Amino acid sequence: MRESKVDILNERMTGALLKLAWPSVTSFLLQSLYNIIDTFWLGKLGKLEVSAPTIAWPIIFLVLSVGMGLSVAGIAMVSQYTGKGEHRTASQAAGQTLIVGFSVATVLGVLGGIGSEWILSILKIPEELFPLTNIYLKTILYGAPLAFGTLLINSIFSGRGDTITPMKIMIASVTLNAVVDPIMIFGVGFPGLGVQGAALATVFSRGVVLFYALYLLFSGKKGFRIRFSDLIPAPKMMFGVVRIGFPSSIGGSVTSVAFIIITAMIAQFGPVVTSAVGVGNRVISLATMFSMGLAQATSAMVGQYLGAERRNDAYRVVWRSSAINMAVVGAICLFTFLFGRQVTALFINEPDVLVEGAKFFRIVSLSVPFFTTFNIFDGGLRGSGHTVKSMILNIARLWIIRLPAIYFFGQFMGVMGIYYAMLLSNMAIAVAAGLVIISKRWLRPVV
Repeated sequence: MRESKVDILNERMTGALLKLAWPSVTSFLLQSLYNIIDTFWLGKLGKLEVSAPTIAWPIIFLVLSVGMGLSVAGIAMVSQYTGKGEHRTASQAAGQTLIVGFSVATVLGVLGGIGSEWILSILKIPEELFPLTNIYLKTILYGAPLAFGTLLINSIFSGRGDTITPMKIMIASVTLNAVVDPIMIFGVGFPGLGVQGAALATVFSRGVVLFYALYLLFSGKKGFRIRFSDLIPAPKMMFGVVRIGFPSSIGGSVTSVAFIIITAMIAQFGPVVTSAVGVGNRVISLATMFSMGLAQATSAMVGQYLGAERRNDAYRVVWRSSAINMAVVGAICLFTFLFGRQVTALFINEPDVLVEGAKFFRIVSLSVPFFTTFNIFDGGLRGSGHTVKSMILNIARLWIIRLPAIYFFGQFMGVMGIYYAMLLSNMAIAVAAGLVIISKRWLRPVV
C-alpha cells in the first residue's frame, strides 16, 4: 500500500509547502481547463455560443460554492484530526462530510435544473442569448452531485497531506473531457449538440472519474480509507461539518449572487463585451487557479500545524505562501497586460471582440495579484476552521466594495467602470485580509 501524502509535521516548511502545492496547483489549473476547452471549441461556432457558458457560470458557481464550503470543512477537520494523531476520527469526519455534501448537492442540483428558466428570466438575459444559456445551465446543474463529489474527495485527500491523488483524478477527468467535448459539440456519426454537447461532456467526464475516486477512497489504496460505518449519520460530527462548512458556503453563495448580478450587467452590453469578458475570465482563471491550489496546500498545513499546537508555524506558512503567490501571479499578469489582444485572438478572432478583450486585460490584469494574495490569506483562515471571518471578507469584497463601485464608476465609464471596480475591490480586500492575518486571532484550532 503506497501513500502519496506529504509528512507536513516532520518536513521543512518550504519543502512541504511546495510538495503539497504543485499537485494542488496542477489540479486547479486542470479544473479551469473545463471552461477553457469549452470556450475554445464553442468559439468555432460564434460569439453567442461563447457567451452562453459565460452567463451561466456564475449561477453554476452559486451551486458549487456550497460544495466548496463543505469541502473546506473536510480539509479543516481531516487535517486537524490528522495533526492531533487521531486518524480514525479523521476517517469518520471524511465520511460525514460525504454524506452531508451529496445530500445537499442532490437537492440543489434538481431545484436548480428545474428552475433554470426562471432564474435567467429574473436576470433579464437578452433574448438572443437565452435559449443557449438555459440549456447549458440546466445540463450542468443536473450533474451537480458529480461535481460536489469530486470537490469533497479532493479535500479529504488534501487534508491528509495527499495532493498527488487529487491531481491524478483531475488529469483523468480533464483528459476525458478534452476528448469527448469536440465529439459532443460537433458530432461524430450523429448531429452535433453545440452548447448542450459541451455541458454533457463535462457532466459525463466528472461522473466517470468520480466513481474511480470513490473506489480509491473506500479501498484504502492510497493509505487513507473510509469505512461504510463512517457513513452512518453521527449527529455531532455532522454538526461539525455544517458548523465549519456553512459559513464558507454562505460566503461563496453570496459572492456568487454578486457575480450573477455583475454578469447580467455585462450581458446588457451585448455579445461582443460578454464574449470578450468570457475569454478574459477564463484566461485570468489560470492565475486564480494557481493561487487556489497554493491556498489549498496552505489550508492543509495550517490545519495540521494547529492540530499539533504549532501556532507560530501556522502563521509563518501563510506569509511564505503569499510571497510565492505574488511572484508567480505577478509574472503571469504582466504577460496578459502586455498581450491581451493576442491572448483573446487564441479563442475568438473577431475584430470588435479583440478590441474589448485588450481593454479588459489592460485593467483587470493589475488587480489579479491582489485577489490571489487574498486567496492565500483566506486559505489560512479556512484551514484553521475560522470560516466566519472568511465569510465576512468574501461578502465584503463584492457587496460592500465592488457592487457600489460598479454603480458609481458605471455612471461615467460604462463597462470600463466594471473593470476599474474589480481593480479597486481586489486591492482593498487583500489589505483587509492581511490585517486579519496579522491579528493572529484565528490561530485557534476548532476540533
